[in-house]
Amino acid sequence: MSINMKLFVVRYSLLLMGLFFINNSAFSNHYYVDMIKGNDNNNGLAKSSAWKTLSKVSKTLFKPGDNIAFKSGQRFIGVLAISSSGKQNAPVVYTTYDGNEPAVIDGSGDSVAIYIYNQQHLELKNLAVTNYRKGTLGVTDLFNGIYIVNEDAGTLHHFHFDRIRVFDVNSTHIAKDEGKTDQSRFHGGVQFYTRGNKVRSNFNDVLITNSTFENLSRTGFNFRSDWDDRAAYSKFGDSIGKGLTDNWIPNTNVILRKNVFKNIAGNGLIVRVAKDALIEHNLFDSCGKIISGNAVFNFNTDNTIYQFNEAKNTIYNEGDTDARGIDSDYRTKNTIIQYNYLHNNQLGGVTATGGPGVGDNPINFNSGTIIRYNIIENNARQGAYFSGRVEGLQVYNNVFYADSNYKDVVVLKLNRWTVYPNGASFRNNIFYYKGSNPSYSFGNSTNVSFDHNIYFGIGPASEFRDSFPIIADPKLVNAGKGIEGYKLKTNSPAIKAGAVIKNNGGHDYYGNRISDDIKQNIGVFNKQ
Repeated sequence: MSINMKLFVVRYSLLLMGLFFINNSAFSNHYYVDMIKGNDNNNGLAKSSAWKTLSKVSKTLFKPGDNIAFKSGQRFIGVLAISSSGKQNAPVVYTTYDGNEPAVIDGSGDSVAIYIYNQQHLELKNLAVTNYRKGTLGVTDLFNGIYIVNEDAGTLHHFHFDRIRVFDVNSTHIAKDEGKTDQSRFHGGVQFYTRGNKVRSNFNDVLITNSTFENLSRTGFNFRSDWDDRAAYSKFGDSIGKGLTDNWIPNTNVILRKNVFKNIAGNGLIVRVAKDALIEHNLFDSCGKIISGNAVFNFNTDNTIYQFNEAKNTIYNEGDTDARGIDSDYRTKNTIIQYNYLHNNQLGGVTATGGPGVGDNPINFNSGTIIRYNIIENNARQGAYFSGRVEGLQVYNNVFYADSNYKDVVVLKLNRWTVYPNGASFRNNIFYYKGSNPSYSFGNSTNVSFDHNIYFGIGPASEFRDSFPIIADPKLVNAGKGIEGYKLKTNSPAIKAGAVIKNNGGHDYYGNRISDDIKQNIGVFNKQ
């Protein structure tokens, strides 16, 4: 943590210790804040007696069910320190009033614009947040739009953000041409941070909906936890080698739905230390603009599901190792990537990595990732990339397509990261490449299998025999012209030509039902 952030935490922790009650009513209240007509000497309980400043709001202790509303279209300069917790079925709500244009909380270059420390049962609705620092930034100038901290507070519940806009946070990104690196990722738009080592702590019920995160450095939205050590098969309290003990306490009930991540210096979204997270119906556009980064990845999680997302235009800067759409990263188990549209990314559509091997690295693994029913279209350089200790990978019923503008694409690349992937299977996929010189790269990967795939413009891999290959035009309706183009014509050789796959998700990309006891279509369209 930077010195500035430490001073900030001390300053606002002391502030919160001195909070006082404004109203002792047994019922919840509605408070209003108007920077033009308000006055901090008012009671804040009516539009005509509104408060004026963020400082007044930050110093007030609210009751469960209270609602604090900022005047629509106004820009409030400073830091909003959220002072109070709600309770179950009675959250404290911060929102906008008198118009649809959100009020703006403007940190104006402070360590953070909205700060939440050991509070819970909170909702932010229809608010905008920015934190732009003028002048030249140094390496340690790392700050955020919204910063939520759980420090040895146990489980903190209910953080619902709806229709918020976080924009123009210019925390240090350190471009490659400056000869420096920035690996932290723990600054930018929104950060959830679980820290400490005394009380097992995590976040539960994080719901982010209908919101926009744009023009942010370094990261759009991120989770971080000090309760994050584990090995592939360890339990809490087990020794995992290298002097480490399993202390993994995952965040739970994490959902990000119908959000937009756009123009992000590095990663748009990172989900860390979580169980059963759901990432659906989001748009990721133009991530990785300055720093190597995939649009979205999960790290150190169990059972993360990505579905119905679109990831496009992730930017490749020369020398980048990441510039793809969706990434199942290492220390993960049973990630499912399904029903996504991954296109026009500059280093590939999808990836799974297992970290740098075994032996002295017992905490690095990626097991049970499933990639199915995705449209992976017009991605440069690679179609899909897998590296390191990836075990039990299943890739089935996807379409990999690129038009004639995409040349020298490595359709599938399995790469060494100390070790090579083991046990990857590729079934019922369509590989359709119009550009010249498409290829595969498997290195010394082991136990790789192919079964019932269609190949057009590229043949089956020579290293690993496909059990039932079909080398033919799959007769897609209108490939390369958006998601509707990957349905099958009635005379397609893909119809009823696929392998039977159990536990297959139950429906295809378009919502058609899939049985798990009869032959499926090959590709993403299963209507027969």
